[in-house]
This record gives sequence, C-alpha cells and structure tokens, in this order.
Amino acid sequence: MDVANEPHLVEIVAALKEITARISSAETLPAAVEDLIKVTADLLPADVTCGVTLVTHGEPATFTANDLAPELLDEARFAGGDGPCMDSVRGHDIVLSQDLGPETRWPVWTASARRQGIRSVLAYPFDVDPLTLGALTVYARRAQAFAGDVPLIAMLVADHASLLLRVRLRQLIQDEQRMQVVEAPAGDAAIERAVGIVMAQRGCPPAQALRHLHDAATHLGVGLPAVAERLVRTVGDRGGTAT
Repeated sequence: MDVANEPHLVEIVAALKEITARISSAETLPAAVEDLIKVTADLLPADVTCGVTLVTHGEPATFTANDLAPELLDEARFAGGDGPCMDSVRGHDIVLSQDLGPETRWPVWTASARRQGIRSVLAYPFDVDPLTLGALTVYARRAQAFAGDVPLIAMLVADHASLLLRVRLRQLIQDEQRMQVVEAPAGDAAIERAVGIVMAQRGCPPAQALRHLHDAATHLGVGLPAVAERLVRTVGDRGGTAT
C-alpha cells in the first residue's frame, strides 16, 4: 500500500467518532450496521471494501456490505457456510488470506471470490450480545493488501462497533418493551397483569418486568402469553394479588 494514501490518525479518530454518533442514533440494528459500513468504507483505500455479517442463534445469518455481490457475502447460502467470515464467527478469531490465488481453504467461496475480482480477505470477529455474533470482513482487489493501517482499522472498527452495537441493541429492546407495556392491546390483559405481578414481586419498572417475562418465555420455550397466563393462574391459586 502507498503509505501516503493511508488514513491519518486524525481521520481514524474522526471516523470512530462518526460511527459512535450514527450507531447511537440508529433506529434499528440493521440501520446501525449500514451506517457502520458506510463510514468504514470511506476510511479504507479505494481498492478495499468491507462487509458485516451477523449470526443470531437459531436464525439465518444476515449481512450488509458496500458494493459486494451476495455470492461473496452470503457464505451460508452460496458456500455451505464455508468461508472466511463464518470461520471468523465460529472460531471467534481473526481469519486472513493475503493471496486467494493459491488459497486451499473454502474452495467454493474462494472460486467465487476470484470471479468477483477479490484477491485477499481479512475477517475480524466481534460480538453484539451472547446470542448475536458477527464479523467485519475486509476484501481487497489485490494480493498482499493487508499491510500498513488496514488491519489496524479493521480491529479498531470491529472492537468499537461491538461495544456500541451492544449498548444500542439493549436500548432498542428496552424502548420496544416500554412501548409494548404502554400500548398493549386490550386482549393482552394477562400480560398486563403478569407485568404488574412481576413489578410487585421484584420492585422493578414495567420495562424490566416485561423483560423478565420474555426471559422466562425464552427459557421455557413457550410464548409470552402462555408465560403470562401461567403466572397469573399461579398467583391466583395462591391467593396472591397484583397491584
């Protein structure tokens, strides 16, 4: 890489501040990831681009990228889950190939990458919460591209995004739970009463009470209404009341 074209430290710091501002104000997790990609892509050299993959337990992987074909990004669908990004997510480790020409790992994915003009790849893992893992993957159109500041940028952005996305996701969940409590339809009387029971038992606000119910539903593998009805029935059988 031409050292003169590498981002200056001031540019990197400014980009991290912009990432902070965008993620902190994003309306959804996908929107936050899209903003992350936009800022990171502007920070990288012209022949280098990037993508983010998120894997949530029990759900298909989702991905966002700047000008990259789905065949390259969606390793689960197009390469049987065998690719640098999924390797990074599964192993929670950095995955690097400086030259995809002789690369023998991920044969299906590598063949597709070569067709797309990609010559080297770097995947850096991060986590959003215990159930949501991800990787920031950087793709270059020339071999031996990952020298100078590019690996450092990937590390800084991934680590920074991990913390920010975790905090923002928690905020979005709490906001959604508050709305569910405030805007619960009349047919959800059992949930409303269950929230009241948990609030009385634990001395917590409505959002936290609802979160306890969601956690219980997840743990038991049943729906929220079933957990609410069971709690209301149990308290009723014991002669308890919700306030």
